[in-house]
Amino acid sequence: MVDYKKLQIRYTLRGEPVELVFQWAGFDVVNSILTHLVSLHVEPNLIPAQERTGNGGTRNIQKDINLIEHGIDDVSYFDEESQKWLEIPTKWLVNV
Repeated sequence: MVDYKKLQIRYTLRGEPVELVFQWAGFDVVNSILTHLVSLHVEPNLIPAQERTGNGGTRNIQKDINLIEHGIDDVSYFDEESQKWLEIPTKWLVNV
């Protein structure tokens, strides 16, 4: 069974500061944060059924999400071990 931990994050959403706490499994902190932000602020892009890639189609191909284009910037999280706020580099926000 997974022991969930609480993680504090800060970010800017369309110029407004946001701070929240969410539960995570304790693994891969940066990808967990970025995935959580996508689930909160990015509408799913539904696509029609397509052929499999082996048959020349584009099925199961998903484009990277650019969080900056969705108004999210200055993402940081509180690291319990160092007791400091650590910033996620901006270049990581463009290919989620």
